[in-house]
Amino acid sequence: MPSAAFADLVFEKKEVAMTAKPADKELPVVFSFKNTGDESVVVKEIKIGCACLSAKTDKEQYAPGESGVLEAVFRLGSFTGVQRKGMTMVSRAEGATEDQRDSLMVEMSIPDVIVIEPELLRWDVGSEAEPKSFTIKVPHTDPIKIIDVSCSRDGFTVELIEKKEGREYEILLTPSSTDAAMLGVLKIQTDCIIPKHQRKLAFFSISRKSKS
Repeated sequence: MPSAAFADLVFEKKEVAMTAKPADKELPVVFSFKNTGDESVVVKEIKIGCACLSAKTDKEQYAPGESGVLEAVFRLGSFTGVQRKGMTMVSRAEGATEDQRDSLMVEMSIPDVIVIEPELLRWDVGSEAEPKSFTIKVPHTDPIKIIDVSCSRDGFTVELIEKKEGREYEILLTPSSTDAAMLGVLKIQTDCIIPKHQRKLAFFSISRKSKS
């Protein structure tokens, strides 16, 4: 049953749920609608709530009784888990004094392939230069091996520890000193057959304590 809009365009659905595949770089989404009024309707604007989304309709103006579609494309990037992204289509019927605004929502389930925890390793400036570690897990169907780890900063030792081949690893990171603030990156090379998961990044910092 279509969901009624307060003006002339009626969408079949205003919320769409989709599941991405691990190798997907983009996820296309289609919202269908129909002009149920007696006047032509012009699509004025589509307001996007995230830079990862783009959207357009198949034309700008719809005659009475005419159907159309809004096609959106979500660029997956490094997103994982359940993501909800919204947009608003602004239209106006001929002779109307107010715009029609239809809020649309896309809910996407994006599978984890490689999980790195924590998101950031952090030392305080002047603290003990003790080792800290990242944990890397592979929930993907196929095992994935880490084949190389490199550090963007001098003065750190990096040790890769295999906990379970293709499934779980630990990367031990130890600074030679915590005297100066800095931000660094570990580049993690894997043998994953999916190109976008062949290289992962893990971030670390030495930072000053915030003053309360």
